[in-house]
Amino acid sequence: MTLTLALIMPREQALLAAALAPYLAEVAPQARIDPTDRAGQMLNRKDVTAFWILNTPQRIGFAIVLNLPEDRRELSEFCILPQHRRQGWGQEAACLILQEFPGRWRMGLSKSSKEAVAFWGTCLSILPGIRDLREGAPFTEHQTKSYTFDVAGAHDD
Repeated sequence: MTLTLALIMPREQALLAAALAPYLAEVAPQARIDPTDRAGQMLNRKDVTAFWILNTPQRIGFAIVLNLPEDRRELSEFCILPQHRRQGWGQEAACLILQEFPGRWRMGLSKSSKEAVAFWGTCLSILPGIRDLREGAPFTEHQTKSYTFDVAGAHDD
C-alpha cells in the first residue's frame, strides 16, 4: 500500500491537537507547549502547510512545513505515530513531503528524540533527489543539530 498526503484543514484543529500532544511530549518535554494552541497557530498561518500522512483511510502521522522567504522550506514538525513506526512509512512519507516542494530546505532535530536523529541521519542520505546535504548548528536550545539540503525537482532529474 502507498501513502498519501492530505491537507489538514482548520476545522481539524482538535484532531491535530490530539496527535500533537504525545508528539510534543516526546520531542520537546521541557517546552511546555499547549497542543491545542499550537495546532491553532499552525492551521491558521498563511506561511504553514500542514499535512496528514495517510495509509488510507487511516491517519498514521502528520507533517508541518513552514514556507520561508525566497522559496525555501522548513520541516517544522514530522511525526509517524508510534504504533506505525519501523514499517518504512516514515521514509516514504518524508519522500512525499520533500518532493512536494522542490528547492532549499532546513530542519532542526530535537535533543529529546534520539530516534529522530537516527532516522533523519539515515533517511536524508538515501532519499532520491536530496542534494547538498549539510549538518549544522541547532536553531533552538531544544535541538541537537540541524540539516540543510536541496530537493531536486522533476525537471532537475
